[in-house]
Amino acid sequence: MGRIDRSVNNLYAMPKGAFLRNRIYVYVNTNNKYVSPAEKKDKGSRGYTGHDSVCVGVLMDPAHPEVKKFYANARYLSMNRITELPDPPKYADSLTVGLNSWIAEVSDQIGLSADLVTAFGEEDGRMVLDLAAYMLSAESAVMQHFPAWARDHALFSEDIPDDTAIGQFLKRNLSVSKIKLFRETWALHNIGDGRIFLCYDSTNVNSQAEGVFIVQRGHAKDDPQLCQVNTDYVIRQSDGYPLTYLHSPGSVTDIAQASEMIRFISEMKKKSGKDVRLCLICDRGYISEANLRHMDEEGLDYILMLRTNFSMHDVLADRAVRSIRSYRYELNSTDDERYGMTLECELYKGGPTCCAQVIWSAERYSAQRGSIKQKIARQREELESFIGANEGKSFVMDELKWVPSYFWLKKEPGVPRKIEQRKRGRGHGTVTKEIPTVKITGYEDDEDAINREYLKAGIMIMVTSERMTAQETDDAYARRDCVEKTFQALKSHLGMDKIGVTTEEAMHGKGLVWFVASILHATLFSRTAQLRVTDRKHYTVPAMIDQLEAIKADRNLSTSRRERRYKLTHRQLNILKTWNIDEKYIDERISALDE
Repeated sequence: MGRIDRSVNNLYAMPKGAFLRNRIYVYVNTNNKYVSPAEKKDKGSRGYTGHDSVCVGVLMDPAHPEVKKFYANARYLSMNRITELPDPPKYADSLTVGLNSWIAEVSDQIGLSADLVTAFGEEDGRMVLDLAAYMLSAESAVMQHFPAWARDHALFSEDIPDDTAIGQFLKRNLSVSKIKLFRETWALHNIGDGRIFLCYDSTNVNSQAEGVFIVQRGHAKDDPQLCQVNTDYVIRQSDGYPLTYLHSPGSVTDIAQASEMIRFISEMKKKSGKDVRLCLICDRGYISEANLRHMDEEGLDYILMLRTNFSMHDVLADRAVRSIRSYRYELNSTDDERYGMTLECELYKGGPTCCAQVIWSAERYSAQRGSIKQKIARQREELESFIGANEGKSFVMDELKWVPSYFWLKKEPGVPRKIEQRKRGRGHGTVTKEIPTVKITGYEDDEDAINREYLKAGIMIMVTSERMTAQETDDAYARRDCVEKTFQALKSHLGMDKIGVTTEEAMHGKGLVWFVASILHATLFSRTAQLRVTDRKHYTVPAMIDQLEAIKADRNLSTSRRERRYKLTHRQLNILKTWNIDEKYIDERISALDE
């Protein structure tokens, strides 16, 4: 019967109808055969059904036959076509190669792969690209799922790391000093020449990681009680490329973050040695005298939105509100009635003369007019309550300075107020002095002042360090949405809505991978703009990534080599030819997988 493997891998349940012989050998009937009376040895009058049986193995435990387990022999395995399956391969037989091929060529063309190698070395640079590709493909940054994703995707790395190895990689291999080197290298290579507009903004990501310094309570938009990490991005406005980024503790204010970013950009400008004029475009959260002085001293231009609570805002708005809605100041705008005029101003004492671009927007007016109406109504109630509670009382005029300027007080002379003052000159003593007072009998609305206040609701003011027209400023500021689009991509398509790390080192490492993924995302979006002119639906970034993911290499079972079974689709070719990638390049990448 041959040697039987008595291991767990060869243990099976007793087949239906099996029986024992000699209390150890397991037999099964293989067929049924009718034996006629003539074929019987005893030549009886009746026939019967006979059986052919074969031994299929031995009982696992003859002392306990009720267990009904047995070790199978070769005949049983053959009868049931049971063969030993090979161990699963490291990679699946069908690999997605399109996204990997695109990243390989694009990262070479824009210098991304070279800058990664400079900062992290070749092996770690390849790993960063793999993790960035995972973020783009899976729209996730949860690294526990990377090994499963990597089994059917072509990688830059030689091996598939498990999630523990990825955690160690983010924490140890991507050190803060290496990340700083990459940020500088990338910024220097992409700072550009001439006049460059840089859009700057920050976002925050909530975190529940405890004991991590960078995770602190700040001004979270969802819940002020949540801890967060601040992330700043600077985007090159001309093409939406991320130029640099910065992580900081959640408690740090926008103004403090801006100071560090201004310092970095200033250093890069000096190191580049290029004739470049950098203009930072920021919203109202970054204005402070220190930051303004810093930018002026470093020769950085800026376009900044002035906060409404900035003392100069009301002064400039009052100067412009009466005349700004004139045909002479009308701006070109496709979906909004807008007017703009330029006024000179000084943002801080001793500072250079700047231009204040006063913009009046019908859209902003419609949005803000209601809040102005509510404010005036609330102040009217306060004034009426004050008049009613102080009927007949006399007030010195200085005590009525709090009354808003858009109400006229009805007054009549009151009882003079007597005060004692020290005599002037030599000697001692006091003199009694009478101060005139008034009694408030009512009030009237100052219609002109209220209308002016309503019109001011549509005003926003931007300050520019250099002389620009209101139209130029409005156009440049309107295109700062490129940084908002980057944050939207990070949080909606690259998994930045969750941090998913427990150490500060890993936070910085993951932030670097997010930055690299955002560069690739911006490259794909920017360079394919022409395709969206005629087809916006099929050439969004997620749709194009799906198209690239559909390019696969399948293992040929005869040759054990991988090959592409299908030709590229029209849309896939449209995407790839933007970077001069053809089918030959894809096939070369596939051939390299088997080397």
